[in-house]
Amino acid sequence: MIDRTSLLPVFLFIGIPLTVFFAYFGLNYSGFCFAKMGYLTDKEKIKLAFNSLNSAEELRIQIADKMQYHKFIKYESFDEYIKENPDCCGVNPSGGSDLPPPEYLERIFGYHSGKYVRINFKVRYLDETGLQKSQKIRADIPLQNCGKVISFD
Repeated sequence: MIDRTSLLPVFLFIGIPLTVFFAYFGLNYSGFCFAKMGYLTDKEKIKLAFNSLNSAEELRIQIADKMQYHKFIKYESFDEYIKENPDCCGVNPSGGSDLPPPEYLERIFGYHSGKYVRINFKVRYLDETGLQKSQKIRADIPLQNCGKVISFD
């Protein structure tokens, strides 16, 4: 017969650490941000994705049936963008068909939140004659748990 008091050290040294590891990985998998001790709201995720697009030097747009990188007129702020484009954005778990699905290890370590921010971004630019033009692009932007944009470079 096994003495119950002999199992206590085994539980303390194996059971408790395993419970902590499972809780940690489970929270990471669910998108929990340990730096902020909470989950990012959809608005925070959309703002982070917008800032990533708006801070780019150039964006890829189609001009004269050719995809090319073009400098664009940046928005003053996120609020200006939302005011002009109220139904621009959303957060979804699947992403676009051209994006790879997150791997299990990326999720449990917090390197991918499992969510994508979809933005219909109106790119404003000057054409060769100096006239302002605009064109909408769709971007599916993956984020880490604490909001860092994932780059596939």
